[in-house]
Amino acid sequence: MTVYSVSVNRIDRRKREINERILQAAFDLFLVQGVTATTIEEICERADVANRTFFNHFPTRHAMMAALTQRCLTDMHDLESTRVDEPVPARIIGMFDDIAAALLTSTHTYREIISEMMATVGRGTHRCSRLHQMFVKMVNVGVTRGEVTTRHDPQTLAGIITSALSGPIGNWTVDPTYPLDTSLHDTARALADLLSLDAGVSNARHRP
Repeated sequence: MTVYSVSVNRIDRRKREINERILQAAFDLFLVQGVTATTIEEICERADVANRTFFNHFPTRHAMMAALTQRCLTDMHDLESTRVDEPVPARIIGMFDDIAAALLTSTHTYREIISEMMATVGRGTHRCSRLHQMFVKMVNVGVTRGEVTTRHDPQTLAGIITSALSGPIGNWTVDPTYPLDTSLHDTARALADLLSLDAGVSNARHRP
């Protein structure tokens, strides 16, 4: 039983290592020559795996892109985790500002990668995405701490945040002159108002 368990663990570890090699090779090539110009054969050569091995791990190119997207979303989660001590409304603003700063210093090929990732996320439902679930968790933490309103369902709020982040980034991927930093910052401020406990009181004062 112990020998079998060790063998399974070794196989799983080997599979993860090959997965990571393929994804890293793809990402490196995408940065150099762009997504559309990179072939599966080139990815396999750089990762030092056979084509058959690639398709054993990723049945389609889209499946590989989805895995790469999830990998980058994990990095985004790590970015969010650096602000865990901040109130959630302020954390949204800081996180959106950090994302804008990182993207605006990137290359045009990285913008193409982001565009492909946005398309990949768009093919699924927001509620199934890791990004959406990250924001659900963030909203729930804010509710528990008494920082976020309970007037709206956390799933609904997370969906709004996800769409609010995706929209400006999508605009920037097709138009490099789009003011991403200003747009994301202003959007995040509006989200912070929506999440805040006293937003309903503030809105009521301004109703005719």
